[in-house]
Amino acid sequence: MRSLVIKPVALLSIITAATLTLFPLNNKSVNAQSDSQGSCVMSPQDFILPTTLVMMAYRGTFDQEGIPGYLNFKTGFYSGKISGDSIVKAAIAGCFLSDKYGMQDNSAYIADIQKQAKDFLDSLE
Repeated sequence: MRSLVIKPVALLSIITAATLTLFPLNNKSVNAQSDSQGSCVMSPQDFILPTTLVMMAYRGTFDQEGIPGYLNFKTGFYSGKISGDSIVKAAIAGCFLSDKYGMQDNSAYIADIQKQAKDFLDSLE
């Protein structure tokens, strides 16, 4: 009688282990957004051209993320309060740019945004 009870329990354990392996309770995919972007309503873009990101920032797209537009953008940039790094962080926080590929830590991308912003603002003078 005892062997009849053990076999179903052992079988249930195997089935449970296999099911949890195939369908884990923590259902995050490999390509999931970072936790900070989990509440995004729209899907952030994997890449935005630096010139486009600078224009978005200049036009006030990231105002809710603390980067003002137009003249205040220019003043903030030249004073050092706004940088390529802060633009990227604002774009990620605003759900425009994905951080899936580590754009927030990509120094070449950030440097390019910094240069594009400087060149653009210098051209306005």
